[in-house]
Amino acid sequence: MNFKSLGIPTIKLFVIATVITVLLFLTNGATADKISQNQKEADSLSRKEVLPEADDFDECTVNVDGVDYTYYAAKNGAGYVFSGSNKGYGGAVVAMVGISADGEIVGVKVTEAGDETPGLGAKWTDNGDGVAKRAQFEGAIPESGSFAVAKDGGTIQAVAGATLTSRAVTNDVNDAIKQYNAVVGGAN
Repeated sequence: MNFKSLGIPTIKLFVIATVITVLLFLTNGATADKISQNQKEADSLSRKEVLPEADDFDECTVNVDGVDYTYYAAKNGAGYVFSGSNKGYGGAVVAMVGISADGEIVGVKVTEAGDETPGLGAKWTDNGDGVAKRAQFEGAIPESGSFAVAKDGGTIQAVAGATLTSRAVTNDVNDAIKQYNAVVGGAN
């Protein structure tokens, strides 16, 4: 083998890879602020969706079992928005939960479940079946302080074929209840 048949193509490939890397770096730098801003706006809209009576929110922190969690308190006293993240079938399932000042779950929105099976676990995020599934949590917090999927002896009906995702959403809501209790001084 000579330099012409092996060296020149290697150098060309290296130059192309370097140029592409630099372009990706520059593109990421140029779009990072916009992506961050879009995410903040989406989170704000989700908070207002799960706690519609709120006018705006203050970011706060609560410690539950030695872990600090960020939550949002409505400036007008309407309630709080908490988030939870638990492992589903394909990865993290993140849900945002709105709890009114008088302790009623007002809304639940799954904000991240991208790795869940389309047509099964991902149904928790859609506006069809997902709305009815998420509505199961709305109302007074159970006296036991937590929810459970029907397969585990609870009242929450899982999406058929997506029990792990359904448990993750249920655990997200339970985490929000624990955070709420810590904020208002209720039982954990």
